[in-house]
Amino acid sequence: MPLNYERPDSFLGLLMGLEGVADASTIIHGPTGCKYYPASLAESFYRFRPGTRGPAARNMLSLPPQYFFTQPRLPCTYLDSGQFVQGAGERLKDLYGKVEKMGPGLIGIVNSPGASLIGEDLTAVGGKIPTVRIDHAAYSGTAGSGFQDAVLAILDAIPPQRTVAKHGVDLVGLSIMHLNWEDTCAELSGLLGRCGIRVNRVLGAGWSTTDIAQSADAELNVVVHPEYGVRIAQSYQERFGIPYAVSPAGAPLGFDSLETWIKTVCTAVKADPSPALVEIKKGRKRTAATLSVLEAYHLLPRGRTFSVEADGSTLYAVARFLYDYLGMIPVALHSPEGNEWEQRARDYFTARHIPVGDDPQHTDTDFLVSDQSLVVAAKVRGTALGGFAVESPGPQLVHAIAAPALGLEGTLRLLDAVLNTVADRQRFR
Repeated sequence: MPLNYERPDSFLGLLMGLEGVADASTIIHGPTGCKYYPASLAESFYRFRPGTRGPAARNMLSLPPQYFFTQPRLPCTYLDSGQFVQGAGERLKDLYGKVEKMGPGLIGIVNSPGASLIGEDLTAVGGKIPTVRIDHAAYSGTAGSGFQDAVLAILDAIPPQRTVAKHGVDLVGLSIMHLNWEDTCAELSGLLGRCGIRVNRVLGAGWSTTDIAQSADAELNVVVHPEYGVRIAQSYQERFGIPYAVSPAGAPLGFDSLETWIKTVCTAVKADPSPALVEIKKGRKRTAATLSVLEAYHLLPRGRTFSVEADGSTLYAVARFLYDYLGMIPVALHSPEGNEWEQRARDYFTARHIPVGDDPQHTDTDFLVSDQSLVVAAKVRGTALGGFAVESPGPQLVHAIAAPALGLEGTLRLLDAVLNTVADRQRFR
């Protein structure tokens, strides 16, 4: 039986793509059952969302209870049997009017699966505020595809202004669903900043309607997770002539993958990658010193097993890093997102005559890389000795210390988890 019941689908990816706009409000046209879980996630993924109402966003008494149901995000029209038969156009107009008075810069309306089946007309509502109308999502698709659908629909509602002068880069393929995305953005922006490259914004995560209108001013779009960003980057290239860069090493996690990502970006904008590479080299030296101490106690991870269940580009980067750098052996790999990257990882290990399974949830391993719920479940069941959360949900509900999932700090956090698992099992004190 699968342990992970909450893998995001395209409907959730679509909603989070809309919720990634700082000053937007998203309406779900559907029953309350389609609202509670996504609304809870939207708030937890983007807790410090500026919005247009500030602290009032958490004042439940200021929100219409019949639409928000004590949650600050994703009001819904709470369709019931009567509305499914007779339609709920009037209720949608009423909710739209209430949201419109709150003054968002963008309003999104998404039909739930049930509402899309009865053919509710979303064009019947509208006003002066730019509005994205999604009649139906590709329900059997991935979260990455739904997220990209949302961003592309946003660009149609608020067309970016064409500019002649180009400056800086934009990050693309990073959503609010990604673990600690704000910390990751700051981490990657800092590394590029050392090379003299300014990051303007993240396309799809934390950007405002002003950012959307100005997002054609970048000289390059830098893809973080290809399965969440390539179609968006291609659209900007086709519409505005903005080139994009995709690292052949997958997500920027692990020393080699991170260096490749930095070099790919710097090559595209003709910048010197040396300052960032020097910083990564410091991380390598620090890790080498730690490994030398552990070696004295015969506590190296070499030869131990690992499994990964994560987005494809992350899986590829993590699997290569744990094998190439630490000498660990993969026993199971699976990616609900990005089958192309998973296949690349499998081909890599097949060429080295290493058989790899496809069920991390039920394969015994020393170390599991996934989300925290699956890691905890595997440890409780005894199928994994240790693990590391590289995706949402993470290990903490609240964290004051920056904890990026990618970049140099993300790599060191992954190494800490692996090495502490090895040390703890053999009582290294």
